[in-house]
Amino acid sequence: MSHQEYVLSCRARAAEIATLVISGSMPVLEGCHLLDGLSAAVEVPDNDPDFLTFNVIRSETEALPIGRVREHWAANALAALEPELRSATDWARPVALPACRSIMDRFGA
Repeated sequence: MSHQEYVLSCRARAAEIATLVISGSMPVLEGCHLLDGLSAAVEVPDNDPDFLTFNVIRSETEALPIGRVREHWAANALAALEPELRSATDWARPVALPACRSIMDRFGA
C-alpha cells in the first residue's frame, strides 16, 4: 500500500466513523476519540477546525471510560459515572455533529 493509499484509507475510515456518529450507531464520545486519533493519518493541517473539535472533546473526556476500555471497568463504577458520561455526551453532541458532517462531506461518506 502506498502512502497516498494509506491516507485515503484513513480518510475513508474517518468518514465511516463520522457517519456512524451522525446515525447514532456509534456513541458521540467514542467517535470523537477515534476521529482525534486519526488526525495525523488523514493529513490535515494541525489547525483543522473539525479535528480541533474532536481533540477538545477527547481532551475534556479522556478520564471517562469510553469505547472498548469500558469492557475493563466494573459495572458499579460505570453506573456511578453514568451521569457524568450523559452530561459529557449532551455537551459534546451539538459541537461534534457539525464537525462529523464536515468530515463526511470532505472525505466522501
